[in-house]
Amino acid sequence: MVIRVATVADAAAMVALRAVMFEAMGTASEAIADPRWRRAAHDWFVARAADPGVRMVVAEADGRVVSGAVGEVTDLIPGPNTVNGSVGLISNVATLHPWRGRGLAAACTDDLLSWFERDTDVTRVDLFATNGGSRIYSTRGFTVREFSAMVLPVPR
Repeated sequence: MVIRVATVADAAAMVALRAVMFEAMGTASEAIADPRWRRAAHDWFVARAADPGVRMVVAEADGRVVSGAVGEVTDLIPGPNTVNGSVGLISNVATLHPWRGRGLAAACTDDLLSWFERDTDVTRVDLFATNGGSRIYSTRGFTVREFSAMVLPVPR
């Protein structure tokens, strides 16, 4: 097993892992199959592969990407718990079904947490977890926030 920084060549694998993540979140299969978001996500991964504020990490087994995660540095308005406004965001954590339960998502998460601490100025790391994935994060010190996340889709 190899944990490494993803490259542009891994964009298709990152999109496939994103689809696995959406499946775990209960997203409808028709929506997951939609090629529009897949093209846009592929372009996003390609465009950000060399961005210093983004780190994409993959776990490779037998030369194939089987797990991955993305870390981003986001700039928020400074506040009491984020004086500099710099907050990390972990997303796109997913593992292909046959490779689950081997600690790969945890290893990718650990890589991102080390990067946030070592190479960025973030003062907090946020993420959204599925029920199945939450144990990975709680054992690393993540806690459930007091205020629930809410969402409003904007029609386009």
